[in-house]
Amino acid sequence: MDTQWLRDTISADPAGYAYIARLFEHTGSAEIDTPAGRLWGWFSHGRPVSAYYIGGTIMPVAATTGGNAAVARMLNARGRYMCSLVGPANAVLDLHHRLTWGVPRVLRSKQPLLIADRQPDTAADRRVRLGRPEEIDIVFEAAVHMFTEEVGFSPIEMGKSGYLHRVRGLLSAGETFLITSGHGPDGGPIRRYPAPESAEQVVFKADVGIRSEQVAQIQGVWVHPDFRGRGLAAPAVLAATEQVKATMSPLVSLYVNAFNEPALRTYRRAGYRQIGTYATVIY
Repeated sequence: MDTQWLRDTISADPAGYAYIARLFEHTGSAEIDTPAGRLWGWFSHGRPVSAYYIGGTIMPVAATTGGNAAVARMLNARGRYMCSLVGPANAVLDLHHRLTWGVPRVLRSKQPLLIADRQPDTAADRRVRLGRPEEIDIVFEAAVHMFTEEVGFSPIEMGKSGYLHRVRGLLSAGETFLITSGHGPDGGPIRRYPAPESAEQVVFKADVGIRSEQVAQIQGVWVHPDFRGRGLAAPAVLAATEQVKATMSPLVSLYVNAFNEPALRTYRRAGYRQIGTYATVIY
């Protein structure tokens, strides 16, 4: 694979290729080959035209019809395994339709890709802060419920160790932003949900799921059900976004399901606008 081609392609769309950018920064080369996955190239007349990261996540880069066809043949020969296809919608959906893997667990065909570069129409909620490693119990419960609501199945149905490691890693790296409270919206004691053993609960959570020199991608946004519809989300997202811009990257992105109109309104109020469309297919 050609390192300069990959660098130029990522730099032209850092928000769209945030996942690949992070991998590229770790290696400093297009020769990305780790136990987690490998970057494959598609060439025309000896020149690179597309690339595909294939592992637990499969992401196309500058996908072409020929590249998708070749990758689909390789994946079909390998057989279905637990993975996610993520990236620009046209490329991901074309690749998905070429696979003979049967019905996926989750298909999200239209996910607006947003960046925060507009003037927000709300004030930031100054209660938003970095989570602390010792808050793992309440943050883990919130993360599990967020994932289950968003995707439709539990991330711990096959065991919790892997997801717990992920949540703990985000906390330890200073990449989880929180509002916590012992009080509900009416001022009384908060409902002990989703962490039944704690008088303190997560009210708002957002993670920096992907971080590179060029972009930080926010993921895992969640608001406690008792606080939804009360105007909390947009100020909290704005506060998290401002802190990410100040400490991690001037470019902040995220993607969201197109059918989630409340979330889209929240992100627009927090200063986000759409620059592309993603799709996600989970097998």
